[in-house]
Formats: sequence, C-alpha cells, structure tokens
Amino acid sequence: MAWDDTAEQRRIRRRRRRRIRGPLTLAVLLGLVAGAGWFGWHAVLKAIPGAGPDLVCSTPAAGQTQRISATKVVVNVYNASKIGGLAERTATDLRQRGFTVGTVANDPKKAKVKFAEVRGRAKDAPEVILVAAQVAKEKVSVDNRTDASVDLVLGTDFHGFVTKAPTAMDVTTTVPVCVKPSPTAPGDAAG
Repeated sequence: MAWDDTAEQRRIRRRRRRRIRGPLTLAVLLGLVAGAGWFGWHAVLKAIPGAGPDLVCSTPAAGQTQRISATKVVVNVYNASKIGGLAERTATDLRQRGFTVGTVANDPKKAKVKFAEVRGRAKDAPEVILVAAQVAKEKVSVDNRTDASVDLVLGTDFHGFVTKAPTAMDVTTTVPVCVKPSPTAPGDAAG
C-alpha cells in the first residue's frame, strides 16, 4: 500500500504543477504580446530616419544679409525662477509676437539665471540673434543641438520683453537660416 500512496501523491503534485504552469505560461505569453505590441506601436509612430531633411538651410555668401522672422523660429520657454506661471505668460507673449512656441516647462538644466538666458546652436545663429533682441540683459549660451530651436530661460529678475523689439530682421552672419521644410502639396512635386 505504501507504493500506491506515493503514486497518488505524484499524481496530485502533477495536477498542481499543471494548474500553476498553465496560468503562468499564459501570463508570460500575454507579457510578450503586450511588449511586442508596445514596440510595434512606437516603431510606427516614429519618423523613418533619413526619409527627408529635418532642416532646410540657406547658406549665405560672405557678407550677405539673411532675413529671419519670428514665424520661422521655434522657442522653448523654461522657467528657472520660483515665480509660478512665468514661462506660460512669457510663451503667450511670444506667440503674440509671431514666434512658434515649443516646450513650456521648468528649466531641465536647473540653471541659475538672473534675468534671461538664450540657448541655441550658435551665438551668431539668426534665430538666436532674433530671440536675444526680445530680452534685455540676456546671456547667450551655445549647446550641441542639431535643430534651429531656441531655448529662452527666465530668471527671477526677468520682467518682460523689450517693448519695440523686432519680429523680423536682416542679419549678417555665416550661420545659415534654417527652417523645417513645409510638406509639399501633392500637385507641387516635380515629376
């Protein structure tokens, strides 16, 4: 009889393992399907690299002036002060001047800024010059960005824009004016 009890116990253990193994296998398979779905969804939403130019730049000849206007400049507005809503109010003012506003948030670099800091791809980039003309007592800094956006970082002593600042200007610089290309209408493509 001892042998029969052991066989019965083995059958019970096998049934328990099957009861556990089935739902466990199902949970692992559902996790794999969810992961594959998430990866596929994000792959579809991302732009295909190399499908088209990110920026179209017009390289100037030596001494040539270029026209830059607010409508072609994307400005990210960051608050580096403790004044609540400063970035949002400033972004509204920038929109009224014709600028395109990108991100509005607290300064991701958590820099200590007294008045205003203008960050861009080059100190003499046309878009940086135009945004810097909007604020008094600005500090201009350069980072390694690959786009033509400008960051406007606001400090505690920032009290608004220069009243009669230009929203378009001619600049003489070797840094080209770069803009995002506008989509071509179906009938406009050369064929």
